[in-house]
Amino acid sequence: MENYWHLGRWFRIPVSMHWTVLLVFPWLWLMMQSVVGALVGSVAYALLLVTHEFGHAAMARWRGLSVEDITLSGLHGQTSHSYPRSELDDILIAWSGVGAQLLVLLLALVARYLLQGAENPVVALIAGPALMVFTLWNLFLMMVALLPIGPMDGHRAWRVIPYVRKLMQRRRRSRKVVKLDPERRRALERKSEQIASEVIQKLGKKK
Repeated sequence: MENYWHLGRWFRIPVSMHWTVLLVFPWLWLMMQSVVGALVGSVAYALLLVTHEFGHAAMARWRGLSVEDITLSGLHGQTSHSYPRSELDDILIAWSGVGAQLLVLLLALVARYLLQGAENPVVALIAGPALMVFTLWNLFLMMVALLPIGPMDGHRAWRVIPYVRKLMQRRRRSRKVVKLDPERRRALERKSEQIASEVIQKLGKKK
């Protein structure tokens, strides 16, 4: 693919990266005025993109689908996999990328709490940019991913709402059927007894 760099096979999945991912470095440098901080933040950002896409890949494999390749670009990526077998598969795969990011967010919040008051300048230089990316930037990317438009995950993820509504409607219908079953059973028993008695009477008259 043009403008993509092939990064090899990760967990048997071909991974490639678009040059726009590198634009995060000058952006971070303008924010921090630190080359080291921008480098650390850029690596953290790339790891965040990888985590998101491998969240999709892991869910696709768990649902029995084959994963063809992963591409990373500026604000999002793409995980190509075989066609989902059901609507539920499609919804779960769509949410799994943000789910992986949410796990990173929780771990970053724990790390930030544990590192409060750390006086080591090296730790602060590395942890500061990384935690900023894993928290604030992570939240931003999650919101972008869940936009219900075009190639974003939200286009498929938010179908979970009508899907759950359909499930609830089916359960309500099934409960109504279960409630009516005893009455129907009694009616059938009465009808079968009536038919049986009529048959016996007819046989008695023939004799």
